[in-house]
Amino acid sequence: MTQKWLLPIDGSENSLHAARWVATHVRDLRELPELHLINVQALLPNDIGRFINADTIKEFHLENGMKALAAARDELTAAGLAPTLHVLIGDPASAITEFAASHACDQIVIGTRGHSGLTGTLLGSVAMKLAHHAKVPVLLVR
Repeated sequence: MTQKWLLPIDGSENSLHAARWVATHVRDLRELPELHLINVQALLPNDIGRFINADTIKEFHLENGMKALAAARDELTAAGLAPTLHVLIGDPASAITEFAASHACDQIVIGTRGHSGLTGTLLGSVAMKLAHHAKVPVLLVR
């Protein structure tokens, strides 16, 4: 049975580490996993809808999300992998855990900034929230 791996990508160099790790290490597996790249766009203020129509806002989120996913997609494609791309809107940790559950993902692979101690506690990173709330294993890549 093919595993499903979810890679949250925010466009940062740190999130790209996860894609590079997968591209390098996935060859060690007997069967290649089904890869899903996800970017979660922040909600825009509610009153923006008074000035911009819903389709334009949706297009804005999709365009920015695809830009954020591009480097990770290219990294995985160069390694002979074919990820599926997804752009969602909302709170990143919640959206990622809900996507993982609804798409029966077996694992979440996420790059981290490596904050520790008080800085990491105060920032409450998405990776930390996923490690606590996800119902599937979370692999943190530094």
